[in-house]
Amino acid sequence: MLRRNRTPVSCEPCRIAKVRCDHVTPVCQRCQSRNIVNQCYYHPAPLTKAKGGNSGSLTKQKHRSQARSKSKAITCTSINSQRKANQCSYANFTGVPDSFFFLGPTSYLSVFRDAPLLTAPNDSLKAEFEQWRTDFTYTCSRLVHLISMVGFYYDQIAWYYGRGGFSIIPGPLVLRSLHLVQEHIEKNYRDMTSDKIYKEITSATSRPMKVTTNVSPNEFCSLFTGENLRWEFIGFIFALAGLSVQHRYKGTHILNLKGEEMDAETFTKEMVLAGNACIQICGQHGHVNDVMIWMRYTHALLVSEVLGETSQRLYSLLGDLVSSVYAMGLHYDCHCVNAPFYLSETRKRVLAIIHKGDKGVSTLLGRPPRLPHKYCDTTLPLDLADDQLFVADKASVLKGLNEDGWNRQGQFYPATVIRMRSILSTVREQVLELALERKHENYDENILKTYQSCQTAWDQIPVRFRYNSCCWQEKDIIECLARAIIYFEYLSSVFHLQRIRTRYTESPDATKDLLDTSMQVLAVVMDLIKQYHRHDVQKQFQWTFLVYGIPAAGVLVTELHRHTISNHPLPSSSSRSEIIRTLSTLISWLQTIEMPSSVTTNACVEVINVISRLLDEALNYRSFHSPPPCSTFQDPKHQLKSHNTGVRISTPFPEQCTEEMAQSPQPQITIGETSMGPSMGLSLGLEMDMRFGDDIMSEGLNWLDDLDWDTGNTVTADKAS
Repeated sequence: MLRRNRTPVSCEPCRIAKVRCDHVTPVCQRCQSRNIVNQCYYHPAPLTKAKGGNSGSLTKQKHRSQARSKSKAITCTSINSQRKANQCSYANFTGVPDSFFFLGPTSYLSVFRDAPLLTAPNDSLKAEFEQWRTDFTYTCSRLVHLISMVGFYYDQIAWYYGRGGFSIIPGPLVLRSLHLVQEHIEKNYRDMTSDKIYKEITSATSRPMKVTTNVSPNEFCSLFTGENLRWEFIGFIFALAGLSVQHRYKGTHILNLKGEEMDAETFTKEMVLAGNACIQICGQHGHVNDVMIWMRYTHALLVSEVLGETSQRLYSLLGDLVSSVYAMGLHYDCHCVNAPFYLSETRKRVLAIIHKGDKGVSTLLGRPPRLPHKYCDTTLPLDLADDQLFVADKASVLKGLNEDGWNRQGQFYPATVIRMRSILSTVREQVLELALERKHENYDENILKTYQSCQTAWDQIPVRFRYNSCCWQEKDIIECLARAIIYFEYLSSVFHLQRIRTRYTESPDATKDLLDTSMQVLAVVMDLIKQYHRHDVQKQFQWTFLVYGIPAAGVLVTELHRHTISNHPLPSSSSRSEIIRTLSTLISWLQTIEMPSSVTTNACVEVINVISRLLDEALNYRSFHSPPPCSTFQDPKHQLKSHNTGVRISTPFPEQCTEEMAQSPQPQITIGETSMGPSMGLSLGLEMDMRFGDDIMSEGLNWLDDLDWDTGNTVTADKAS
């Protein structure tokens, strides 16, 4: 570990005693000779003061702050006023702490108002993270104790791979390596002290992991198992075991870990803390390798389960993961070509799923992606089973694929899911670019091109792998979930593209297409609700609804509310009553069902309460003129404009239950002769009041500003001063 001036960092005992340190890791020779091995560690930021320092320093700080406060008192108010005045015109909120994080125009809350939103920092496990970071003795002994439970981890991870569906790293590679680790630990670690085990693993981690172009699977596994056991693989095991337990058991289920009882929820949190410690240890040595990236990705996946998809820690972890991808060169095709077949395909899978994850989080939070597709020149992974990657006769395996790389047997492999999600993530990146960039002259043309790319990507996915509502009675539950999630991802790209259109055109067709797609999303959500009694659906429902269901339901209820107040018919293929029934059923179910307690669940519950109140206001509103009963909108004032304006984007409902019926026409698009009109957002704020031209909405939605969005320190909306 190096300082900023590139000189080695001294261990804490040597630094405090102001004596020369030899910088040997994990324990320097001076500390060994002084018999204080358990106190020797290298702090990444030794001069960083902990919160609530000693009273002397606090007294000095108090005197300094009092001396400064007099000179600042006069200017403080004017500075704050100027800061508020300099805020962008669409950010109508004040009094938000600086520690809150930005949510952009594609975020899951953006449908409720046309202004930036913020998320509050999630302080869950904050004290535990700090203990693991600062208490070296505790961290060392706890890590070694957790390593000794490798037999339990093997059973859980074997179950995880046995169910299939969403695994990334090939099962034979993981299970073979885990078996070697179990043998090594049971044979060699019984009579060793915690300090010696920690030192041995850290010593192996400090050495670069050299992978040759012709390394065999067994040789590759030996690079990070046995005597070469590394913290990267241990951290990967922790994360994978945490995911396995999280998906297998309820949070209150009691686990027996070599005599130590722990419920499943506590265990997954422990795996997050232990995995984070492994990442910090590996970061001290600066090596980047395949196993390091496995660990970082799987750990981020577990963090999303424990701390929620909106966690700032998750966002930071994904940033570090992308940095490791670039540092290793995983985004270059040559890095996959110059590797044995099994490792090349594994790397392609890993890059594809990281690219997809980057786009997913960027969309959820409304922030720019960090792994653009234009910088990744690798090809899609082949649609092969995990076992087929290790077959000696590669040619016979490739014969089972068609010219596009899909398996001819119609089998649903983990690689099948990765391929489909990777194809759709490239389109999602284009949608994000449109949503986050500034509008320019060719904006409407780019929307059309992006939509055509979306349809082209969907056409690349074989019909036999697409979702239909009948699959729940015919297919495995994990396969059905995978099909539904992939269909959600396709609809989500179309949904956000249609939202972009509604901001820049007055065409009723734009809103109509958006509402139709929103209803289509909720149709799949209702399919999941029907299957909620299944354990696997329960484990996937919260994040799925947060990412896909909330934006769709939010658009429907805000448009219903807006058109009711303005006394205009709702431009939708579905009748007004059908939309109300769908929203009412969804709200009623979500408010009565008992979902597992989590950060994501709290966010879903809080937002569904907002949707419920908006629906109530729309249904209870009374005006002198009732809205026209016609559900298919054709206002005479807009008839000509509707005929000529802009882009037409619509999606069919997924009611097909056979492959032949699934080949029905895809969403259609037509280009008119006129350019797109002025902004017509989906806001619930000041723009709506101005657009209606009266005082009817001046007080109607003020309760939104007073709403407590902080659900377990997860999400918050802007508050008017």
